[in-house]
Order: sequence, then structure tokens, then C-alpha cells
Amino acid sequence: MDKKLSMAPFLLLALLPLFILPPSSSSYVSFPLTHRDAQSSLLRIQETDPTDMPEEMPMRDFVAAGLAMRGRIEKQRRSRARGKTEPIVGRFSYLRENVGDFYLTMAVGSPPQNLIFTLDTGSELTWTQCKPCRVCSTSGGPAFAFNKSSSYLPVPCASPLCTQSLGFSGGCSNSTGICIFQLQYGDGSVDAGYVSVDSFHLSGKLSKSIVFGCAVINLDTVPVPTSGIMGLNAGPFSFTSQLLGENPTLSNRFAYCLPDRFKNLNSQGTVLFGEYTLPKAKAAMRYTPLVPPYGPLGDLYYFVKLEGISVGKRFIKANMKQTGLQIGGTIFDSGTAVTHLVRSLHVEMVAEMTRQTEHLHPFSAKGTASDLCYRVPLRAKELPKVPVITMHFSGMVGLELGPESVLYPAGFDDKGIVVCLAFISSQSSIPFNIIGNYQQQNYWVEYNLESSSIGLAKASCVTRR
Repeated sequence: MDKKLSMAPFLLLALLPLFILPPSSSSYVSFPLTHRDAQSSLLRIQETDPTDMPEEMPMRDFVAAGLAMRGRIEKQRRSRARGKTEPIVGRFSYLRENVGDFYLTMAVGSPPQNLIFTLDTGSELTWTQCKPCRVCSTSGGPAFAFNKSSSYLPVPCASPLCTQSLGFSGGCSNSTGICIFQLQYGDGSVDAGYVSVDSFHLSGKLSKSIVFGCAVINLDTVPVPTSGIMGLNAGPFSFTSQLLGENPTLSNRFAYCLPDRFKNLNSQGTVLFGEYTLPKAKAAMRYTPLVPPYGPLGDLYYFVKLEGISVGKRFIKANMKQTGLQIGGTIFDSGTAVTHLVRSLHVEMVAEMTRQTEHLHPFSAKGTASDLCYRVPLRAKELPKVPVITMHFSGMVGLELGPESVLYPAGFDDKGIVVCLAFISSQSSIPFNIIGNYQQQNYWVEYNLESSSIGLAKASCVTRR
């Protein structure tokens, strides 16, 4: 047995405080965020290569990224249609399309190893691919060589962390005595491995001991093209809960700003943790309170109250009681691409959008997840002028969306570019709304866990090209 998986460290682990942070004058940490389809992305693959597109198409990069996103969504929907997976709602994951990936790079272990993490407010457990692995995948980013890290410790089955806190079944390996995790995603992929502890390097000499998943089994493909996922939901073992909740030098909040794909796909955004001061935004930050959540999801996700949606000047009330949800029926999720609306609300919004854009000749494009599409010339430099969509949350907080956050490119031919509504109907297994990162772009989105609220401020999110 590998020395890293022996029982020797277990007594030491039991005696060590779970949360360790060296003294530091730093009151916040920040990381640049890159979209997976940006030209500078470490994860850019052939599917986003625009070389087969006409040179005269001004929106080539935007269209390429849209085609890649559409392909990922449709691949997952086909997997579901084949019955590849059953809907699951678990402590560490729920069935959803995890395709709109912004990532950050962070070093882990001693000596540090650079890993690439998808930013995901819809997941709890941070995990990374590890090596050596039993069932390996080549579809992800760099893997963590845990046996080369002197600070790596697996969590024993006997630890209270495993037996009392993790809350998932099958959490122990009888053969090794090590606590294990398993995650299943909407495309049928499964990741499993050891629940572990190691140092995550934040900035300079600042580091933090974090509980994370070290995946050594990857069935099918890794659901993200990165090393793994940085879980930022409200669960006790999310990265944010571990980093902020037990650290007196970092306030219990974090925020990110995502650049839009239309004009700034190749720019970088930012994520901040701690006692930061937000850069000047186009409008003041306004807060909507977090509300009681939906059933078995407990207090894991960031639920808010969606009052309704305006299409232009027409207001559509969001009646969440139709889905069995009394108050909290909407979550913010940085790991999902486009917004998912419960069917009744989605149908009404699409009907109103169709009515107000008849002059643009809307149609339903075969093979897309969207119910509403438009065609623009290949030489077009701007998106169609569609009505502004505003999502209204309690506290008089509005998420105002222009064409770059409403439409995404779904295809092109010699007749022009097809752009479609970046809102789709939720699967029946997910009876709530999910605000995807496509609708969060060009906003500072702050998760203030001290005041139990989410803040929104319209901004330019470009930090570097």
C-alpha cells in the first residue's frame, strides 16, 4: 500500500485543527477568471476553432464559442434521452448541465502543483483529478500527484469528518479504511476517490488546509475540461465555507465578475474572497435576501425569490407555488451556462418575446435547446435589437439583460447566423429556476454570507485581454 494511504497520518489528522491559516495581513485574495473557449484559454480545443468560418464574419469568435456551448448542452441532453443516468439530488451534486465553465488556476500541495478549477456555486465538495488513478480520464486538465505532496493527508473512515459530517452513503472503503466520495453528473460521468486534506495556496505565503476530493476513478469523461471543480455553494465543506467561515482575517463573502462572450470573450474576469473593495461599477450594489430553500437541498444552495420577469415593459409574475415551492424557487449558479426556467414561466416568457419580435421573424431552430431563434447576416457586427429582459428579485433588485446576455449563436450557414434565446425550460427533475452564468455576465455578483444576501451591480468585467 502506498505510504500516503497508510494509517500512520490518521492520528495526526485527528489532532490537527481542520482549518489552518498562517497569520497574514492579507484581508482578501483574488484570482483571474478565464472562459474555456477564450483564445488564451489553456483548455481551448478544436471545437471552438473558427478557421472554417468565413473571414468576413465579424462575430467569428462569438459564434465559435456559441457553437461549442450548444454542442455541450446537446450532448448532455442526448445522454439523458438515452436513459444514461437517473436524476439525482445529493449532498455534493445535483443533475444539471455543467457546461458554461469559467476557470481559475490555483496551486495545491507541497511542493505546489498548479491545477485548473471550474468556478461552481452549485457544487459543495471541491475535487480534482488525481494520479496515480485506477480508472483514468484524459479529457480533463492537469491531475494532482498526491503521492508527491508532503502535506497530503487522506481522511480515515473513523474520523468524525467522514462518519458524521459528509452525509453521503457508501462513504468508506473497507479495504483501505479511507473515506471516499462519489459524484454523478448529468452527462453520465462519475467521479470517485478519497476525501482528503492538503494545502491550497492562495497568494504569496498565504495557504489554507482544505478538505477536498482526490478523484482516482473517472468513468466516461470528466464532466469539466479542467482538473476539477471548486465548490462554492453554502454547504459546510465548500471552498468558501472552509476558507472564510473559520478565518478571522477574511470576511464571509465572495464576489465575481464575468466578461460577456459577445465583445469580451478573450478577456479575463475576477473572483474575490474576503474583505475586498469592489472596483467602481456602473451602478450601486443592490442586495436581495437569501430565502428558505427547497426540500432535500437543505441549506446548500443560494436560493432567492424571483418576483417575475419583464420582457420590455410587460411583467410576467413568477408563480412558484405551481411547482410546490413556497418562497425559494431560484438559485444563482456560476457552473451552469444558460438560465433554466420552470416550464410555466418559460412558456409565458417565450410567447411574449415572440410577440414583441415578430418583425425579426422568430423561428424554432431544429437541433437547439432553445425554443426561439433569429437569423442575422454573416457580416452583422451587432446582435438583433430585442427587448430588454429584466429578472426581478425581492428587495427591488433587478438583473437587466441586453442582447449579449439574452441571445447566443447556435449555428450559421450561407443565409446567415442563427442566434437563439439563452433561456431554456428546466427538466422536470429540477423544479426550480437556475440563473446561469450567461445571464450573470457584465455584473458583479456578490455572495454575502454574513448578511445572507446576494448583491448585483452592473459593471465592466474586463480585467485583461
